[in-house]
Amino acid sequence: MANLKKVERQASTKKKVVITGIGIISPLGIGHKAFWTNLVEGRSGVSPITSIDVSSYPCKLAAEVRDFNAGDYLGDKGLKYLTKGTKFLASAIKLALEDAQLQNNGNFPEYAGVIIGSALGNYSQTTDYTYNIFKLGPDKLLPMASYDVALNSSINFASVFFKLKGPSRTISSGFTSSIDAIGNAFNLIRNNSDNLLITGGVEQISLDSYLLFLLQGLLSGSHNSGPEKSSPFDKHRNGFVLGEGSYVLILEELDSALRRGAKIYAEVMGYGTTYVGSNRFDLEEKTRRVQRAMELALEDGALSSDSLDLIYANGNSSKLLDMIEARAIKNCLGNTLGNVLIASAKPLAGECYGASGAMQVASCALSMENSLVPPIANLQVPDPECNLNLVTKKSLQRDVHFAMVNSIDPAGSCSCLILGKGQP
Repeated sequence: MANLKKVERQASTKKKVVITGIGIISPLGIGHKAFWTNLVEGRSGVSPITSIDVSSYPCKLAAEVRDFNAGDYLGDKGLKYLTKGTKFLASAIKLALEDAQLQNNGNFPEYAGVIIGSALGNYSQTTDYTYNIFKLGPDKLLPMASYDVALNSSINFASVFFKLKGPSRTISSGFTSSIDAIGNAFNLIRNNSDNLLITGGVEQISLDSYLLFLLQGLLSGSHNSGPEKSSPFDKHRNGFVLGEGSYVLILEELDSALRRGAKIYAEVMGYGTTYVGSNRFDLEEKTRRVQRAMELALEDGALSSDSLDLIYANGNSSKLLDMIEARAIKNCLGNTLGNVLIASAKPLAGECYGASGAMQVASCALSMENSLVPPIANLQVPDPECNLNLVTKKSLQRDVHFAMVNSIDPAGSCSCLILGKGQP
């Protein structure tokens, strides 16, 4: 185990922010306990796609949410008007509030709100609605046809359903959407009067999203690139396997959480983000920008890189992004590279693009709580270009004091979050 270097945090009037609740609707199970058990035991949520017809396309596997009934969490009233993603999100919020022992009684403080990240949101419903306008004419569409088609529809529904009166924001910044949403919520609480915010991410698999990634050649197995398998940092990796779900965190100001005796999973300590770009920058520049996002997050948390015990890497089995991230991690950590464990939950839970950052943050918080780091599944032949301290084969017992979570968009930003250990 790496020796933890004690780091004195800079004197500041900023409030401390902690995670007090986790709600998960995922391909690895419903609720954070089922998710964590399956992640640690290496049970994959990847299976043949059933929610859409992909018989005419090469990629047949995805990590879909199964055995989920929204009525169990939301009641049956009005569900027929909601998209799959809205049901995921509202149910995950319900689970997170229950986990934080914050019951939905309509008496949340004025400042309590919801900030959720989603890259595509209800994209398929938007395209269907637009298509029907031209096909049928606007006078033939039912009024409720537009009820849940906008990018922010899911968040608006959640605000109304849970009677929240504070901020209601949708952050859409591609693959980094949910990390950016958590960073946004973190800064609102840390710097302002907000004491309680619901944050995280949501995405749903649809034919539109499937084709969007397939046609770009990002999915594993596309363009005859080999077997369908998510294997981050593996020499033979060939793309990611699509995922879906919702991962929700309750963020609270520390003193407020302590006053009500809340369980604390972890402290959110720092956030950093940079624009990485697509074809405008060469490999070295992209690497520098990913490295800078990591450094900004550490600086924001008043930590040095040798304080880290664990990094939940973006690691989504992309040939290029995995290599860029590995180089950035090496540059950032320097001589302490061998002391920091590298993990990723995506091989088992899928790449749920805008929601993946929240998935990794939840996984990291659970690693801290349980002093256990799950292995990177499907990693058989480590790529020499990605020579990191990768967790493979089996879970490792490790007391994690400080950790980083990375999220990278193939053509956009890199965002990073720093977590500190919660209650002893």
